[in-house]
Amino acid sequence: MICRPSRRRGGFTLIELMVALVAGLIAVTATYYVGSAASRHFSEQQRIGQTQSSVRMAMMQLSADVQRAGLYGTPNSDTADSCGVAPTQRIQAVRFEPGAYTGALPNAGANPGVAADSLILTGNFATSDSYLVNTLGPTGSQIVLQPNWQAMRRDFGQWGAPDPTEVPAPPAFDDDRFQQVFRAGRMLKLQTTTGKELFVTIQGTDPAGAGMQGPVINVTPSIPVGGLCVGGLADGAMVSPLMRVEYAVVDPSADASLAVLIGGSTPALDTALGRTNSVLVRRELGFDGTVIAGTTRIVMEYVADFQLSFVFDTSGPGVPPAITTLTDANALGVLNANPEQLRSAIVNLSARTRQHEERVGFVARTDPANEMLSVYQVSADAPGAARVRSARSEILIPNVAYR
Repeated sequence: MICRPSRRRGGFTLIELMVALVAGLIAVTATYYVGSAASRHFSEQQRIGQTQSSVRMAMMQLSADVQRAGLYGTPNSDTADSCGVAPTQRIQAVRFEPGAYTGALPNAGANPGVAADSLILTGNFATSDSYLVNTLGPTGSQIVLQPNWQAMRRDFGQWGAPDPTEVPAPPAFDDDRFQQVFRAGRMLKLQTTTGKELFVTIQGTDPAGAGMQGPVINVTPSIPVGGLCVGGLADGAMVSPLMRVEYAVVDPSADASLAVLIGGSTPALDTALGRTNSVLVRRELGFDGTVIAGTTRIVMEYVADFQLSFVFDTSGPGVPPAITTLTDANALGVLNANPEQLRSAIVNLSARTRQHEERVGFVARTDPANEMLSVYQVSADAPGAARVRSARSEILIPNVAYR
């Protein structure tokens, strides 16, 4: 009998193929799941990081302006020796109105404890200098500045014909810059060598100073000439422009200057996704309370909370300090009665992610005074909630605290 070796065909059995297919499917599914989770986590962290960064940058801008409040101004013009030349309304370094703009926060009623205050700062935000007076016009309605004063040359350049011996030649006088700093409608504080503080409204300027020995600022009411109050035609007095800066939370759909933020958006879709915007802006106000056109600047989008409290020293002269922290109506009462008692401002600022995230559940705070704001419900119709990042900072106001 002849034995022949068995011949077996190469390859995989059906069972082996099925096992390999199942194993491969599991591996692909696991890889997809891990990749999807990593991508989702990365997107979430990016949104949170952007929100945190926007809060940090906004707080830096706020801190810089709050620290300048009262610069070359006054904590309270009512207590200044103004020789009767006082503003039509009191000038003070800081004003605020609790909850003035809460209505601009979407669905604020569903988010206990949130609010949007109004903060108004007054001081010299246009430059970092005050300027020496050369003389007054014959009627007291013109203030002629000393063109060779170092601050004038630094901020505006060399007025008049340049000195040929000066090398390098200084830059020519910047008329536009001068008119911008001393813009009509702003206030001007004039402080004499004897400490008198007069407040007048800028009517306009004459940078060329026709017939005068320096650039001219036209003011109203006229400064008394020839009396003991402003002796020597204000020779040696210092002046500084005062402007009012407001921080406010606004709905961009209700402010034409912010139309760029809503171009192409659909209100119904924004509501459905929970991404209705609310914007913290910085803008200049006239001393009559109107917004100066072209001065609105965006500080932060998607605001969730903007609240202020203040630290006061309520003690009198010659006694130990009595430091107290007040908020809302209590803070407003002290600011209205004695603005010179202000020492620092405490800013609480929160921003939210652009839209709701379905994986984030919304739970309303039951104790807003002690619970940190972590989620925000922009719309009750959208699933989930927006994440929130916050910052809190106490900012000293040196131009009031150290006077």
